[in-house]
Amino acid sequence: MTTADTFDLGEYTRTAVGSHRAELSLEDYDAAPVLPETLRSLAYLRNVERATMSHLRGLLITPTHKDAYVTAFLTTWAYEKYWIADALDGVIAWHEANGAEPAPAALTLAPRERSVREAIYGNLIGVDLIPTHLVMSVVDEWITQAAYERILELDPNERLAITLTRLLDVKRRQLQFFEEVSRERLAASPRAQRLAAKHLRRVDWPIGSRAEPRDETRHFFDRLFTPVPTLVAEIDRRVDTLPGLSGLHLLERSLP
Repeated sequence: MTTADTFDLGEYTRTAVGSHRAELSLEDYDAAPVLPETLRSLAYLRNVERATMSHLRGLLITPTHKDAYVTAFLTTWAYEKYWIADALDGVIAWHEANGAEPAPAALTLAPRERSVREAIYGNLIGVDLIPTHLVMSVVDEWITQAAYERILELDPNERLAITLTRLLDVKRRQLQFFEEVSRERLAASPRAQRLAAKHLRRVDWPIGSRAEPRDETRHFFDRLFTPVPTLVAEIDRRVDTLPGLSGLHLLERSLP
């Protein structure tokens, strides 16, 4: 049995989590709305969660689309991410309808010419690029999950805690796949390790942040990560445990 076999892909696809709207209980915010700074952070996370579709389109024009095991996961992953963004949108929209300042707009799509360049590059590299795509999602999940947890520390709103805990449960299952498969495939290919290390240094974290206003990305890190250097160091230590990827200091380098 390979490491990847510990993730039950069939069970995952059968039990994919869709809309969270029925469990949002938005009326509970009548008595206890979230803090304005929390709403701003949630809007940023809503936007980067929604960026999944643009990111997925980029993956599926590279050799990753030929890997049936990975693409079977990615289609369900994108479905779940859509509904995570929708849940955040529901919370944000309720607050805006009740007088909160409008949240920043959602992401724009990546330029077409960039996708063409990525397709050419990816197909020249071949299958050793697949672990890069997987490990990008590993790092992104470590960052975004830490962000949700920090929001709950800074704003212990009971209704928000119920919603974000539910979303984190969905995201942790997604992370299990990405982490197991990326570790296995990186370990099997020194070339894949080199490609991943080179590419990860150029990624703007979290994935999707390149299309966000710089002020919003700065606020995201300044509020949730910069005040807790031990958290930044912990995420970078996790990256160090990935085969061939030690010493990158990805999150430390991403701080404004």
